[in-house]
Amino acid sequence: MTTANSNHSDQKDPQDNNQLSAEESLSPTAGVVELPEEARVILARLESRPENDVMNTEALRLVRILWPEAFNVSHPRPLKIGIHKDMAEGGLLPENIISIALRFFTTMERYLEIIKSGATRINLQGKAAGRVKLREAVDAEIKLYTQSSDFIITRDRVIIKQIRVLAVKKQSS
Repeated sequence: MTTANSNHSDQKDPQDNNQLSAEESLSPTAGVVELPEEARVILARLESRPENDVMNTEALRLVRILWPEAFNVSHPRPLKIGIHKDMAEGGLLPENIISIALRFFTTMERYLEIIKSGATRINLQGKAAGRVKLREAVDAEIKLYTQSSDFIITRDRVIIKQIRVLAVKKQSS
């Protein structure tokens, strides 16, 4: 791309990226060889860094470019169980980037708040792909609580018969 086109292409990028993203998101193995320009730039920047230096936001931005229907940050929806396998099948992103992005996205407060029993899960194209189970909803509530300011940093594990309680509040002596 020439410098004369780079300024002009900034105006076209969202449309081009949406078109490319729509083509790529048809299936995880759609056979699309080329990534959108924005994704290529981010990946090139990340290649020179060690794996543990990849920022959560950069990884999430990459998956949002490729699968915008599934990764809407302002209005997240529960993701399909095993979606990471679908993402890896396409071979578009390294597995460590997928892992970082999913960990970041699925631990966001907004995401955890929508994980309710019976809620519809979605695949990479934003189509229904299962339901949230009660246990998954409870796990999400526990994660929300442990991320809240009400949670005490000192934690103990307690096992009561078959129920595992992740944390209990210690009494001050």
